[in-house]
Amino acid sequence: MTNNILDVLTFMFDFLFESADQDSAQELDDDLLKAHLAEAGFDDGRIDKALNWLENIAALQEGSIDSFVTTHNSLRIYSDAEQSKLDARARGFIMFMENMGQLSAAQREMVVEQVMTLEDSTLSLDDLKWVVMMVIGNSTETEMPTQWLESIVFYDDNPTLQ
Repeated sequence: MTNNILDVLTFMFDFLFESADQDSAQELDDDLLKAHLAEAGFDDGRIDKALNWLENIAALQEGSIDSFVTTHNSLRIYSDAEQSKLDARARGFIMFMENMGQLSAAQREMVVEQVMTLEDSTLSLDDLKWVVMMVIGNSTETEMPTQWLESIVFYDDNPTLQ
């Protein structure tokens, strides 16, 4: 297991969805979640970084952190560091989501900001999809059909994204 932050986050989301499906009477708290992640083999440092990463998304959404100033129909120019982490296909996916009206300019900036905080030198398209899903999923800005969002993240044979 590579044990990076996105591995922890994806495992955590799977566990949370399973817990919700089981209609458990036991309420899930941070300590139980951390214990489950530790049992799965994730180290405490990665678990804390993943939870902080999620808290940063929430803080950006709530406006606790200065929001990004964007204008409608603005053009996004990626820095050299951003281009090295987000290849042309990844940047194309972000543009696709914006053009579909599913990702606002402010959310795009949150995605880029969160991607840049990840320790990996490059990011796969699948990992980027998870980041987008987490940003949109924590957003109160737009309503997105869950089924459509899942189809983007979980199905590789979607021709519109190729």
